[in-house]
Amino acid sequence: MNIKMVMNGILFTLFLITCICIPVSAYSADATNLYSSARNLTESGNYTEAVAAYNHAITLEPMYFEAWNGLADALNRDGQFNDALAASNRSLEINPDYVKGWINRGQILYSIGYRYEDVAHDLVTANALYAEQLAAFEKAIALDPNNAEAWFNEGYALAGMHRFDEAIAAFDTVKVIDPSYPNLQKNREIAIQLRDKAATSSATTVRVTQTIILKTTTPAGTQETSAQRPTGTSTQPAPLSGVAAVIAIIGASFIILQRK
Repeated sequence: MNIKMVMNGILFTLFLITCICIPVSAYSADATNLYSSARNLTESGNYTEAVAAYNHAITLEPMYFEAWNGLADALNRDGQFNDALAASNRSLEINPDYVKGWINRGQILYSIGYRYEDVAHDLVTANALYAEQLAAFEKAIALDPNNAEAWFNEGYALAGMHRFDEAIAAFDTVKVIDPSYPNLQKNREIAIQLRDKAATSSATTVRVTQTIILKTTTPAGTQETSAQRPTGTSTQPAPLSGVAAVIAIIGASFIILQRK
């Protein structure tokens, strides 16, 4: 058996393995382009068109969980909290291990909880939603213990529940992971101030003060109209990914050798 036959056999085996085990593209080019456009529209504050673009992408690719999550984000920013939560639920139904999806879910739950607290003055319902918010961030951390965004949001949530020492510890974890994380030091200082004030003030006074202060110190790239927002969702790779390129190279090599 000559070297050429051996090389042909190896390349063909690798080609078959990669074709069987790794898909070339998760979504169509049209859907990914719509997704990218929707993200840009969201960041520019054009939520109506962003929602339309996300919905179009989802129509083309119903299992596009990143698009469902992006839709949830745009709806949350636009104040359509219940629809946002429904879209978030769908994203996580498709991919329960989507870390950014859990972070976004927590932020949506915060928006709903804050509405119950600030508008309806229903602290019982608000606190139940805040507890769900915390659970979402904890899930994100369980999936990715080194995710600074998840830890920051957990610290934010813990401070809102008067668990100030735990909040400070969460912010300290963020500092270890990403010392330059936006608003980190300011929120840590606020958590310390509120903890100290809690020792000499009533719980009601602390709650009001905390809401006012923390609501104005949101994660980077967000607006004060909704206290917590995702700090950046990565775009879905273009159809010809790095893996797809490797597959193409292997296939081309195999064809070239066959012609020699």
